[in-house]
Amino acid sequence: MDGAVNTDQPLYEQIKSAIDRRIETEEWPANFQVPSEEDLAGEFGASRLTVRRALRELQTDGVLLRIQGRGTFVIGPRMQCAVFNLPDISEEIAFSGGAHSCRVLQHAILGRDSPGRNMLQLSPDDTVFHSRLLHLEDGTPIQLEDRYVNAAEAPAYLEQDFSRITPHNWLLRETSVTTVDNTIRAIRADEEVRKHLQIDENQPCLLLDRSTWRDGIPVTRSRFIYPGDRYRLRSTHEARSNRIVPTLQGGKTR
Repeated sequence: MDGAVNTDQPLYEQIKSAIDRRIETEEWPANFQVPSEEDLAGEFGASRLTVRRALRELQTDGVLLRIQGRGTFVIGPRMQCAVFNLPDISEEIAFSGGAHSCRVLQHAILGRDSPGRNMLQLSPDDTVFHSRLLHLEDGTPIQLEDRYVNAAEAPAYLEQDFSRITPHNWLLRETSVTTVDNTIRAIRADEEVRKHLQIDENQPCLLLDRSTWRDGIPVTRSRFIYPGDRYRLRSTHEARSNRIVPTLQGGKTR
């Protein structure tokens, strides 16, 4: 296995880390076809089930894309970006003069065996809530939101009607957050996402992946997918005492 190995990690996590390094260094560039499960199992001395779990979680993370009948491909390396003051989608739409609406596609407790639980890295006994919401401007899909929530930090989350209030605004009021981490990358959407956003397979999308913690305790993990031709992100930098403080604003393209 290439690079330093953390033997305290489960084997599937070690495989994920090794593949991640190959992608970050562009040893495996964008559109590279990942070797088969059988080949990777032989390389890492693991079972195919272990390799499959690592690949599935990298797909969930937006790093790999599986195309039925063709194989698994690299989407591209992660881009780390400091994001501050990103407004709520309903506020962005109102600011641009549009009408916001939201369809609640999923809103439930994740099962113990759901891969989505890995988004928050909690123990098997912890409860994780998950919502999938489609946000629209004047009836046009503009953002698909997947949000994973630590139930211990927001116990009333499932009781909320997110067709009337956004999770962002509710959580801002009901939870305390000390750390925010953001990743932005371009992705190729899978078939289900394309169906919700009403786009074709050739249209690129923008993924904003956001994690929050309270004093080291996971609070939320949110993944926002935007159609590339309907959304733009703009960054403004203000210099204060030789320190750059970036702000990043989103909005629908016109």
